[in-house]
Amino acid sequence: MQALLQQSHRLYQRLQIWLILSLTVALLTISLNPVVAQSEISAGNSVDGYPVVLDGTELFRVRQGISGVASAQERANIVNTRLVQIANDESISLETIRVDEQESGSVILADDTVLYTVREVDRDGDLSRQATAAKSVQAVQSAVTQFRHDRSAQQLVYGMTSTLISTIALIGFLALVQWLVSRLIRRIKAAQKSRALSFRVQNLQLLGSEAMGYLLIALGGLLRLILVLAAFYLYISFILSRFPATRALGNSLLSKIVDRMNQALAALVEYLPNLVIIVLIAVLTYYLIQFVKLIITELGRDDAYSWFYPEWVQPTNRLATVLLAVIGCILATPYMPGFNSPAFQGIGLFLGALFTLGSSSAVADAIAGIILIYTRAFRIGDIVQIGEIKGEVVEKSVFVTRILTFRREVITIPNSSVLKSNLINFNAISRIPGVPKIASRIREDSTESLELKEYLLLHTTITLGYDVPWRTIHVVLIQAAEATPGVISNPPPFVLQTGLNDFNVSYELQVYIDRPELMPQIYSELHQNLQDYCNQAGIEILSPAYAALRDGNHSTIPGQYLPEDYTPPSFQVREQNHHQ
Repeated sequence: MQALLQQSHRLYQRLQIWLILSLTVALLTISLNPVVAQSEISAGNSVDGYPVVLDGTELFRVRQGISGVASAQERANIVNTRLVQIANDESISLETIRVDEQESGSVILADDTVLYTVREVDRDGDLSRQATAAKSVQAVQSAVTQFRHDRSAQQLVYGMTSTLISTIALIGFLALVQWLVSRLIRRIKAAQKSRALSFRVQNLQLLGSEAMGYLLIALGGLLRLILVLAAFYLYISFILSRFPATRALGNSLLSKIVDRMNQALAALVEYLPNLVIIVLIAVLTYYLIQFVKLIITELGRDDAYSWFYPEWVQPTNRLATVLLAVIGCILATPYMPGFNSPAFQGIGLFLGALFTLGSSSAVADAIAGIILIYTRAFRIGDIVQIGEIKGEVVEKSVFVTRILTFRREVITIPNSSVLKSNLINFNAISRIPGVPKIASRIREDSTESLELKEYLLLHTTITLGYDVPWRTIHVVLIQAAEATPGVISNPPPFVLQTGLNDFNVSYELQVYIDRPELMPQIYSELHQNLQDYCNQAGIEILSPAYAALRDGNHSTIPGQYLPEDYTPPSFQVREQNHHQ
């Protein structure tokens, strides 16, 4: 409640400032010389003549000048000035405005002041000089009467009353606008917090709830500003038109609004055929997109076409939608308003140059992203290794791929870099047709059965000396592997001897796992078990090196491999400890 009161107080202060400024402008304008009203005289020319106007009303036109004295335009300006003076002089009664026939012409007098002389060349069409002068006198009397009536005290009170009523109406309208827009913004914020403002086209989210909320709030503020400015424009125009001295200016402001609205309406009517064509193109494009989506969805069914994979349905729908939408925009562009204008063409050239010069890498990433989609290199959730980066794919977009590493780091890789790198997918083996599966034995009660599954094979290498029997090493390594959590015991681990080196033998332990996301933990625990089991078996994990000189010590070949009559060489070096 307190916040509402503060908001109302701020609004009241703003209204006070605007009203004071508006009334100041109006009063300053009213206080100007009444000749201000004459500023709206319509333009004249030498053919149609120059108008004589009082308070915005044209009385007659002066078509001829006086040779050597004044031109037609100068005569009209002189008459305008005298007419305003006569209208403002309340001592000059309407009855004194008359025609005095003289040899030079019909002289129109106001009391003793000469207003205008009608000569033969000033005749109005087929009317005689006298009839033209009489018509001019009637027009002057009528205009002066209206001029003085509009400036009477009664009309001034009426104008002030109208101004007061319009001011109250303006305050009420602004308060209503403020209340409505504030209520609308509160509802938008409530919907924004509840995540109910997401803007979607089919299944594609264009704007999230937060972004859509900020956009609607900004539009609400813009709407409020437009309504406030329009209200003040109409208010100022109205109060200016209530007073004779500013009526021409007020009517001009109002007429400009009407003219702009008429122009906008005429332009809309003229543009309707093009608008109909744009709507038809939009409707046809929409239904064509729906038809293409239906075809693509049918292609992606499991039992439809083996060459079209189900995971291609969604990206293919998006690509087809974008392509058809671009084609629709290209077809509709010639029917857009201002298509042939230099500004439209300049903007098009600028955007084209900007896209050409600044989007080469983005286009390369987009093309690489499309290639990765249709080569089925990986899916979201797969464990992959791209170059030196290993982790889980958490996002796959047209431009980038995001990897969540085993260290909980999110790494963003441009798709062009992904396409150029060697990519290892630890989950893809189950999706590649033609890859032989591994048989594992399943025991149910007293029976056994074979089941074909897909497993990931991990390996680690250990080097040991020739003095340790290889059969013993195989048993120890397999025991260490079977004791490791995450390692599949069926099919069992196995050992490969991958090298007979100069001083040691390379043993490669191969184990099966079914959870690639646990590779770091499995490797760590496997290495721990290798250390423990080798220590328990008396096997020292090291890679021995030997000198070329044989001193007669025991051979590095296991004892059971030596013949029974084996005798070490005679040259031996023995070390004895002497205690003193």
